[in-house]
Amino acid sequence: MTGSLSVDELYNITSRSYDTLYRDEQYRKYRTIFKILGQNSLNIVADIGCGTGLLIDYLKENNIRFNEYVCMDISEGMIRGARDKHSDNPRIVFILADAEQMPFRDTVFSEIFMITVWNNIDNKKETLKEIFRIMAGEGSAVVTILKKAKDITPDMIDEKFKAIAEDIDIIYVYNKKESIRQFLNTPNYIMVKQTGKTTEEDEPHGSR
Repeated sequence: MTGSLSVDELYNITSRSYDTLYRDEQYRKYRTIFKILGQNSLNIVADIGCGTGLLIDYLKENNIRFNEYVCMDISEGMIRGARDKHSDNPRIVFILADAEQMPFRDTVFSEIFMITVWNNIDNKKETLKEIFRIMAGEGSAVVTILKKAKDITPDMIDEKFKAIAEDIDIIYVYNKKESIRQFLNTPNYIMVKQTGKTTEEDEPHGSR
């Protein structure tokens, strides 16, 4: 709860102004994520906590293709905003649902994104179980969390998640298919070192 409002009620209120307020900030995170991932095409995407569909906007503007896309949020206002922008694309499905109990079959999604949603989730362990349940055999997941939040992190629940960069949020990646080391040759992002439960910022990779 946030004051007397639940998370979905709060985002219903802010949904109309969300793009204006947060577009630049979210795009900055997306740029960092896709520099690290090095992907220009996606297969079956789950965008958990999709908001008004800003990630879809970014993919479209940067010619990053996808085959199928599920835009899921707990806020009806956010889903309505995303649908209003992207209902003309038959490959996008809009779902009103909770991340702790997702209405999807097992092993469906090749790419799962949860951008700046983690800190609003009550049962984080159950949410990660759901992510692993719906992830395909060679799938990947990207979860970002607020840097200043004093909260349990994905790697505390499952060490297969690795903090690999930070740009506004700390960016965690779990990839079944390839070693996380593949990302460490990507220039122009902030490396992250893990020391116990402390995350320390290193120099920008490739700056030497």
